Amino acid sequence: MKAIRIHSYGNEGELVSEEVPKPEFKPNEVLVRVHDAGVNPIDWKIRAGFMKEWMPATFPMTMGQDFAGEVVEVGQKVKDYAVGDRVFGFAKGAYAEFVAAPEAKIAAIPESVEFKVAASLPTPGLTAYQIIVNKIKCFAGQRILIHGAAGAVGSLAVQIAKFHGAYVATTASDDDATYLLELGADRVIDYKAQPFEEFFHDFDAVVDLVGGTTLSRSYQCVKRGGVVVSTVGPVNQDEAKKYEVQAIQFMMDPNAEDLKIVALLAKQGKIKPRLSVTFPLDKAKEAQDLNQSGKSHGKIILQMT
Repeated sequence: MKAIRIHSYGNEGELVSEEVPKPEFKPNEVLVRVHDAGVNPIDWKIRAGFMKEWMPATFPMTMGQDFAGEVVEVGQKVKDYAVGDRVFGFAKGAYAEFVAAPEAKIAAIPESVEFKVAASLPTPGLTAYQIIVNKIKCFAGQRILIHGAAGAVGSLAVQIAKFHGAYVATTASDDDATYLLELGADRVIDYKAQPFEEFFHDFDAVVDLVGGTTLSRSYQCVKRGGVVVSTVGPVNQDEAKKYEVQAIQFMMDPNAEDLKIVALLAKQGKIKPRLSVTFPLDKAKEAQDLNQSGKSHGKIILQMT
């Protein structure tokens, strides 16, 4: 099978397309023929070596973790899936024509959902869902500010928060304002033109998907007893204590139960991922470059031939 692998840490030049054997699968895993793989920031961060202290690589390493495809073989201990089932979720080495996926990290794709849509949901969908529902504990009337709202995670977070009845303010570039308003955002501030901390105060929660000074300026936007959640950098507990807010550095938990909920929301039309560009598998370099540039305006997909 074809797979995109790296043999050492480095830039996009380390990504090579190679012929490799199909992965062996364990009794609690299924072997999946991949139709589409999602490209995430963590992919190029792993490739560049930014994550090696937390997630050390064993080379050669097949890239990717988000996939959607069709089950072709089933492990002896797998209970809920059979050959021919359409599934999506998490697995090591998703930039490949086949992948071995644990039953505990996959879910069925609803009939009405396309493979490329399903492939766009695992990391962004669970990140958005777990932040809005598990960490912020969203409720009707809650006031939430989302930074980086037009991206893959942010756009889903807006939709999930609105589904739960929250008031949602966002920061994004001006050319994304119309899109966010169409999603249901109650207010959009152009982060390039307006200091958001001058406009946003007394929010119950802030979701920061940008980091840097955006995070440090966000503490003053939250009311006493509120919460700041960041996916992109360490939170400042001293600053949080100063403003009497809770600060959470978030890490997504890949699990089947949350995947099932996200799949149901997609089936019901409650969430719709923002798709950007679809590349063939052998264009993984271009796909990661575009993702790393931050100019994709949505989810990038790798499609198997």
